Amino acid sequence: MKRFALVAALVLFGVIAATPAHSQINSPPPALMGQPSFHLYSVPGVIASLSVHTFFGCTNTTSVNIRVGVETFLGVGGPGSNDPSGTSLDIPPGGSRIFGTSQAIGISVASVVGGFQSNSARILATARSGIICSAFLADPGNSPPTSMTALTIVKQNTLWVPENLSGFFRKFCPV
Repeated sequence: MKRFALVAALVLFGVIAATPAHSQINSPPPALMGQPSFHLYSVPGVIASLSVHTFFGCTNTTSVNIRVGVETFLGVGGPGSNDPSGTSLDIPPGGSRIFGTSQAIGISVASVVGGFQSNSARILATARSGIICSAFLADPGNSPPTSMTALTIVKQNTLWVPENLSGFFRKFCPV
């Protein structure tokens, strides 16, 4: 019984600790220049510091313009830390744009989304599909950057969230 109580306490702590990030990911996305938007991707590990910044490359694979924006979040949770509508861009058919937390030497940044000391981001678009993206960290002060690394990008609705634990505990931890 003590083991069950310990497991239950740890899970409860995990659910409480995860609540701010959970609300970011699942909150309704803001409109982009007055148009409804969809949360396409989540990007953990976003950094905006003096020596490293984050860049998001997105390509439109359709035959119509699609508006894309990037919303950044602070590591402490809460609402977005930038204006994804004001920094959003229309990407033409077959076109690509790079969004960044800053400008960079040697990287053609089309839109600076800001987000100083961000910790995560979500990529929004005015269409549910047709946009593919990647994200990477780079040194913005050198051309070519002296350091770069790819970030994981997670398609929306593929995340495992704490609320899915209830069925697990009913099955494997009966009272």
